[in-house]
Amino acid sequence: MATSTTPSSGRRRRSNRERIIEASLRLFNEKGARNVTTNHIAAHLGISPGNLYYHFRNREEIIRALYETGAEEARSGLTLPEGGRLSAADLGRYYLTGIEVVWKYRFFFRDIDELLLRDPLLASSFADLQTWMIEQMRTVMERLIEQGDMRAPDPVEDLERLAENGFILWTSWVRFLAASRPNLELRPAHVVEGALHNFLTFAAYVNPSFAEQVRAVLVARPGKASSHKSLRRR
Repeated sequence: MATSTTPSSGRRRRSNRERIIEASLRLFNEKGARNVTTNHIAAHLGISPGNLYYHFRNREEIIRALYETGAEEARSGLTLPEGGRLSAADLGRYYLTGIEVVWKYRFFFRDIDELLLRDPLLASSFADLQTWMIEQMRTVMERLIEQGDMRAPDPVEDLERLAENGFILWTSWVRFLAASRPNLELRPAHVVEGALHNFLTFAAYVNPSFAEQVRAVLVARPGKASSHKSLRRR
């Protein structure tokens, strides 16, 4: 559907589809996807259910659209620059950028098992992202080893396991918080803590001085994940 501009400001008016996406993300994060229906979303926006169904046939299509946007943000923000040395600041920003996605789309990570079980298309797309992210995490460690800031695990095959551990923690941190502290009001600071936990999955292999510098980046501004830029935007 085409969008228009408001005569007074010249700013682009958001389409109904964009408004549905934005409202759904807000409601899913606040209440959990399982507790939000398409009728809830339509009522929140003050539109008819038929208007919503013009853009999305069901809630699963909305969730899939949100996931695709989040996956693209993850790929864009976590793609490593070609060549050059990775500094401790780079690595810290890398983990904080990844956790930004977790925070922004926290409903997905909180209910990930249920959402993937209900939607085979979503599960297939997520499997592709999983493969890509594990490769990225392994590449990060390979580059640290190459530049002398990390020792290779013995056996070297454990590098893949360390990358898998990082991905497992990245996807399960929000769910862990929700399960272990059911009355916790989730805030950015809690999720940023996940970036530190993720780094610690392989920090023992990193040179101590380099690891301390990374830790300093991760704990410097708790609760402000959205202020960190991705490596590609340096």
